[in-house]
Amino acid sequence: MSTLADQYYIKALDQYPFNLEEAIENLNYALSHNNEHIGANYLMGKLHREQLNNLPKAEQYYLTALASNPDDLNVCMDYILLLIILKEYDKAKKLIIYTNKIKGVDLARTYAFQALIQEYQHDYEKALLLYKEARLEAYNEEFMNYLNSEIKRVKMKRKYVKKTNEEENESQKTSS
Repeated sequence: MSTLADQYYIKALDQYPFNLEEAIENLNYALSHNNEHIGANYLMGKLHREQLNNLPKAEQYYLTALASNPDDLNVCMDYILLLIILKEYDKAKKLIIYTNKIKGVDLARTYAFQALIQEYQHDYEKALLLYKEARLEAYNEEFMNYLNSEIKRVKMKRKYVKKTNEEENESQKTSS
């Protein structure tokens, strides 16, 4: 039998992201009945990250959800992304290592997160290798297409950086 918190969470889940006002109201009700409700904290964190762009608040909700269940893959995956956005790469890497040990983990996504970290750090070669590794673990066409577009984008960045560096070297030679 579901609790009131579960019922409000399910209503919020049904409303998100199309009716944010209702979703927030139902999440607040869910959390008022159980402030440690994993789903409600997760969705509230997601809402704060995606819709309200309140990253510290999102982190707070994700941490509360993880404290209730550290093996919740949805929370782990979204929290990893938040950590990358916050440029907390070491924390993100540690969480990726932990998440990779959870039964049922989507390794393609965790490889993609590792690639994104490398890309944020401008190591395009490592990023490309990790995206290619992610392709080997991808088991649906939609994610495979996403990875292919990421690889294409990183290759374009790598080419742009190389061209820019060559132009800078050329301009330095002519000014000397």
